[in-house]
Amino acid sequence: MIKLPEPITAYFDPSNSVAQKVAAFNETAIVEDEKQRHHGQPEIGKWMEDVKAKYNFVAEPIEVAHKAEQIAVKAKVSGDFPNSPIELDYRFELANGKIEKLLIG
Repeated sequence: MIKLPEPITAYFDPSNSVAQKVAAFNETAIVEDEKQRHHGQPEIGKWMEDVKAKYNFVAEPIEVAHKAEQIAVKAKVSGDFPNSPIELDYRFELANGKIEKLLIG
């Protein structure tokens, strides 16, 4: 099992609710995914609900690289989309023990 900082573990934990995952983000956090930017916990929560409903996916971390407050995670993503499963790169920036920025690509 890959060792990840607690907020990132909370983000990837499939048993966590959207509210539990959103709590891992700072109030002013930013998520960039599918060429769209989501700012703040309410928008991030809405984004999480929308992508879960659209793709019904699970993301499983398979590699991690740490560099100061930046953590790059490669995850195997399985769900209701063409070519499933795929590998995606998640780039996290942490601040004050929470996720400040997440770029998915």
